[in-house]
Formats: sequence, structure tokens, C-alpha cells
Amino acid sequence: MSRSPVLIFCADTDTGYRLAQLSRREDRRVIAVVRERADPILLVKLKCDIVVGDPTDRDDVHRICREYASERPAVVCLLGGTPQLNSQGNINVIDAAVEHKLHRFILLTSVGCGDSASAVDPFVKAFVGKALQAKNWAERHLRATALDWTIIRPGGLVRRASRGTPMLVESSTVSGHINVYDLGDLVHQALRSDHTVRRIYAAVDDARAYDVQGKPVKPAEL
Repeated sequence: MSRSPVLIFCADTDTGYRLAQLSRREDRRVIAVVRERADPILLVKLKCDIVVGDPTDRDDVHRICREYASERPAVVCLLGGTPQLNSQGNINVIDAAVEHKLHRFILLTSVGCGDSASAVDPFVKAFVGKALQAKNWAERHLRATALDWTIIRPGGLVRRASRGTPMLVESSTVSGHINVYDLGDLVHQALRSDHTVRRIYAAVDDARAYDVQGKPVKPAEL
């Protein structure tokens, strides 16, 4: 299990903060990339290194990765919210990781991407189809690289408290919901395990999870 630093793009989110918190508890250095208008006070309290950057700006992303390349941080990409971030933002980070030889990479996308398309209700897909398409591009781009990648596809993100246990499931037919802080726990689990390299997981709460084919929903062995 690596104790390398972790470079978190979009650290100024609930999931990013939780990942930073858990990483700092292990005394792992955290480089937190935040948006220009973000308030990083909680990350500052954790003693993270704060870097302001725009993931949609290719040169900006390369600047950040180049600055920390000698430390070989693991890269965690939590971008989302707009089509540009879902596609070009993620792809910029992937390309920079490749160029600067930052081999460990975790990408957050969504249930419904790639071979998990059937796990999303058609009614839901009608509203989020463009976002899923943009994230699909990022997934395909990452999988075509030689990076030690892991793809995590969360179910629907919620802020209400968990009803059960958050888990990673190695299945393309599982859907459900996941608390945004619990998602940070799951990203941290994936980051700590070499077994997750080149694997794709759904991230769900076991009390809100289901398999569209009626199969049992079981946590992956990490």
C-alpha cells in the first residue's frame, strides 16, 4: 500500500474534503486543487497544500502536475457538474498525469457510464444523458492509457445520512444512492488498495442499492 502524496482535483467538495481528511489522518501529504472562488478554510485546517487551478485550462493542469511530478503523487479526479468539467476537465487531468508520469489515477464518473448504461432508469437518463456521455469520453480516454487507473461510478449522490454501509461493488448492473461523505471513504479505500488497479466499481449504500438483473449486491474484495 503506497503512502505517496495525493493530488486531489476538485478537493473543495464534500467528497474531496472527506478524502483529504482521511489521507491526512494517515499523515499522507495532500495537494488540494480548488476553484478560484472556493473557500478552502477546512482544507487549510487539515494542513493540506492548497493550489488554485482551473481543470478546463490545459496549461493550468499541466502546471500543477509538473510542479509536483517529482513526488509522484496519486491523482484523484473528482470533477463534475458541467459538461466541460466532465469531459475536457477530466481529459486534461488524465493527459497531464500521463505526460508527467503520475501513474496512480482514480477517476470518479457515474453509474450509467460505459457498460453500466442499463443500470440507469431511462427516465433518469433523459435528464442526465449529456453528463453521462461526457463522463464516458473521460472513462474511455483513461482506459486507453497505461496508467494504474481505477474508475469509481457512484450512484445518485445524497447528503442525507446513510441508512446502511457504503460499499464498492464490481458490477455493471448495480445502482442506488451514496452519501457524498461516504463516497470519500470509498475513494480512500480504493486509493489504499493495490487490488483496485484497472478495475471499475459502482459506489453505493447497501441499504439503497439494487441490481437491475436481480442479482445479490455484494461488496468487492479490496
